Amino acid sequence: MIKIFRKIRQKMITENKASKYLLYAIGEIILVVIGILIALQLNTWKETQNASKKEVALLVNIKNDLQADISNLQNQDSLFATYEKDLELGLDLFYKAKTVKDIDSVTRLNSTFWNELFINQNTYTEMINSGSMYAMKNKELKKRINKYYLLVEAHIEYIRSVNTALSELYELDPAMHPYKLLIRQIKNPRLDLKTIDTTWINNPKSATYLSLDNYLNSTQALNNVYRREVFRRILTAGDTLLVAIDKELVLRD
Repeated sequence: MIKIFRKIRQKMITENKASKYLLYAIGEIILVVIGILIALQLNTWKETQNASKKEVALLVNIKNDLQADISNLQNQDSLFATYEKDLELGLDLFYKAKTVKDIDSVTRLNSTFWNELFINQNTYTEMINSGSMYAMKNKELKKRINKYYLLVEAHIEYIRSVNTALSELYELDPAMHPYKLLIRQIKNPRLDLKTIDTTWINNPKSATYLSLDNYLNSTQALNNVYRREVFRRILTAGDTLLVAIDKELVLRD
């Protein structure tokens, strides 16, 4: 094609047809510009297609993450239901406890710490770091994804703060020392139980009894009222986001 244009150009120059040559030159420039524009359009189209495919792949990965997390949260919720019953039994047994063995049973029934909230954020982090999140076509879906993972982060921090509060309640109160010493002795018996103060058992006037009562009630209240609520909130948000992602993937199919 280039050789043909050269021959035409040479012929016009040889025949001294300046006006026709000028028109030809302008036409050639226009053809070149059109070719460049078409190439740019094709390149832009390819980039758009590649970005769209990448976005779909990331959405599929987030969907897989959500499905795995939802399954895990549902299992956790079933476990919490058992914890709730155990906590109620443990608190009831504490008020009736008369022996070291009874206190040991109370401890075994009491789940003192919340389970950590483990949510897979690898795909979301990749989307943020690569800029894919900001370039997402569906702006409403982008808001929903961001909102979900911000909610997750907030609840992860909340659960950690609750665990810290319960730990401090357990560790920092001096009145809890006889109880902690007794539990350590039961788990790893090296001392004679007679050397450990157990007079606080079933003695509502004892500082240790009152501290343990406060600790068990705080644990039960936080576990029964808030723990399942927190995990269920994440479950509901995850289910809602999963539906939105499914709709978007159907539209892209």
